Amino acid sequence: MAVSYIRSGNEGVNLQLFGRTRDGRSITAIYDDFQPYFQIVEPSPEALDALEKIPNYLRREPVKLWYEGKERDCVTVTIRYPYEVPKFRTRMQQFGMTVLAADIPFSMRFMYDRDLGGCTRILGSTMEGDAAKRYTTDLVVKAEAFEETEDFKPQLKILSFDIENSLKDDGASRKQRMPGGRVFTICLAVRDTDGEMVTEAIVDDDEEKILLSFLDAVERHDPDVITGYNIDGYDIPYVYDRLAAYGRTLSIGRDGGEASQVSNRFWRAHGRIIADAWWNVKRELRPKRERLADVAQLVLGEQKLDVNTAKIDEEWAADKDKVVEYCIQDAVLALRILESISVLEKMQDLATVSKLPLDDVINGRTSQFIDSIFIRRADRAGVGVPMTRRTTRDTKIEGAYVHSIQPGLYRWIVVLDFKSMYPSIIIANNMCFTTLSPDGEHVSPIEGVRFVTKEESKGLLAGILEELMVERDSIKSKMKAAETPQQRAYFNGLQEAVKILMYSFYGVFASSFYRFTNREIGESITA
Repeated sequence: MAVSYIRSGNEGVNLQLFGRTRDGRSITAIYDDFQPYFQIVEPSPEALDALEKIPNYLRREPVKLWYEGKERDCVTVTIRYPYEVPKFRTRMQQFGMTVLAADIPFSMRFMYDRDLGGCTRILGSTMEGDAAKRYTTDLVVKAEAFEETEDFKPQLKILSFDIENSLKDDGASRKQRMPGGRVFTICLAVRDTDGEMVTEAIVDDDEEKILLSFLDAVERHDPDVITGYNIDGYDIPYVYDRLAAYGRTLSIGRDGGEASQVSNRFWRAHGRIIADAWWNVKRELRPKRERLADVAQLVLGEQKLDVNTAKIDEEWAADKDKVVEYCIQDAVLALRILESISVLEKMQDLATVSKLPLDDVINGRTSQFIDSIFIRRADRAGVGVPMTRRTTRDTKIEGAYVHSIQPGLYRWIVVLDFKSMYPSIIIANNMCFTTLSPDGEHVSPIEGVRFVTKEESKGLLAGILEELMVERDSIKSKMKAAETPQQRAYFNGLQEAVKILMYSFYGVFASSFYRFTNREIGESITA
């Protein structure tokens, strides 16, 4: 469900894998036998001498990697801490060296190397004592090895929350990102793994007690998912700042860690998925009106209570119970909306086929799906993995012809559907950056671009898509043979996820910002 890491004394870091078992228990698995590394292409003696003088350098090993058209002598450099990789990378680039795979997140590097997916069997022993007490999960395990297991979809515990606060700015927030006054109430709605929902209202004249009670509630309920309506943009940063005013932190991670903001947009907490209902509604439905009242009417056909939030101080003074009821309703509506659009189920399917933790699927980019599949294949084929790069594009790539039609009633219409068009074109022409060759037999409509046949050298991209296409056909066959509506829905979700993944490959190759970006491939596909 989620993977992160923490520092382990002076020896390195421990990986933390969070999830749920097949029987529904929450679990933390700790793994300490993995270290960060990257590669340098044809390093100079001077660069290697400088490398060994950088603190926390551990070792280097020679390796041959295919990179930019031929096999090259490279070295794999292993260091102590993941967060120091940028320092090593910059130092090597100062010597003019080409550095590979030095921007892959450490937790993802671990997933790729161990070939782990969304579901895995963990071999190890139960941990006890202080090392285990820091975690809120039912089980804490010291992992020793991992094995493949059949996929399953556990029920997740979801906590939705909403806050109501004074609009009178008291200047108490240290960072002043969210001007305003004290928090009046924080209300929760929790959907347990058995389907039951409970609500809870935290109210006190002492704001600090409200905030600390909220932290206690998160630990007590121990949710897999935290949601709410626009919590990324308002509720979380507001609570974060109000806690800071009392010298406290927003420690809602399953390891007791503090939540952090990514790219000034999303919030992450170790072991928990923060899935803003507003953002997911916007992504899935693109509603014309995005207020909670409008979305509740659109998705659930329900109306909200009438509270004037622009005059919340007056409303609170006149009828606290009404405001609390309003706050509880907002938390409940956000939870039910997230459930109604089935985004968690869809993302679980995509996590299964992309072999990524659910947290990274919900809050990540499309390029991460492709990385998960492509980097694993490149590593096993001895192909060097470049770092993400931005390329300039002064003209648009050649696209499809779209024929405009006049509205009206037409008779005798025949619809022809090209099955998986872009993937089929890539497979048929063996398209990949590893198969580009001026002597290739597959001639692109783009002048000067050719690809060798799969008999001469099967491309990584074409091979991956071929396997995904076979996998999708197999899943669709299982869907047709399903004996229950639940089974049919499960397989339909999987085949849709495979379809999304297949078409994502074209998008990243045609983009101007990706590690495997290649305009010749993107243009050739559409042309």
